[in-house]
Amino acid sequence: MNIIRGTFRLFRLLIHLLKGVHICYTALGDVEKFDLNEKQHRIIQDWLYQVAKIIGIDLTVHGTPQKSPAFVVGNHVSWLDIVIVASVLPVSFLSKVEVRKWPVVGLLAAKSGTLFIHRGSKTGAMEAIHLMRERLGSGHSVASFPEAKTTDGTCVHAFHPRLFAAAIETKSVIQPVALRYPHADGVNPIVPFVNNRNLVKHAFRIMSAKRTPAELTLCEPISSEDQPRKQLAQLARNSVAKVVDESG
Repeated sequence: MNIIRGTFRLFRLLIHLLKGVHICYTALGDVEKFDLNEKQHRIIQDWLYQVAKIIGIDLTVHGTPQKSPAFVVGNHVSWLDIVIVASVLPVSFLSKVEVRKWPVVGLLAAKSGTLFIHRGSKTGAMEAIHLMRERLGSGHSVASFPEAKTTDGTCVHAFHPRLFAAAIETKSVIQPVALRYPHADGVNPIVPFVNNRNLVKHAFRIMSAKRTPAELTLCEPISSEDQPRKQLAQLARNSVAKVVDESG
């Protein structure tokens, strides 16, 4: 861990965040519109790609992006997963509504099309399905982590099937994605965001590392037509687990 390196990257990241705020008001239109066009998605992807570079991520992508609207699902290891997936694919993520109130981050999330839900409430799941159905039905891709929690990256837990209902109803393709953070010991020990780690300290530790390799594998798309949601969730989980297990 190099504190000087981390401080320098943090300074660069803060400048890049200010650039992001400028982009929000000049290139992304109405903050509540959420109807981003292809050019706007590319602007967001390029900005997030630069975030990854600034904090020291060396990203390798395997596979070909799905062009049609898709429900993107993957394993969940760290907050880095969101940066990586959204820098490669034009997606909208689901997030708890509290994030909308966070300084700067809330604005950036809203402008990039994040779907805010009341996570943990009795109606949270139905709210998420409704928003996903609208977004997928209008031709936009949505991303989620169906494990519903982060792991240490050594295995893939069961995918909760409920949100797959929106993909089935809109006949959207399922795009499984596998996230890995390779290391001589298997998984890079500084990456997993588990055990109630402090987000700021965790981020600074990653920025202080020399480089952090990351791999995103775009697995074969899965058709949602005539498939029960439990089976879809299992098929998607198996596709991701195969990559994680074989690479481990």
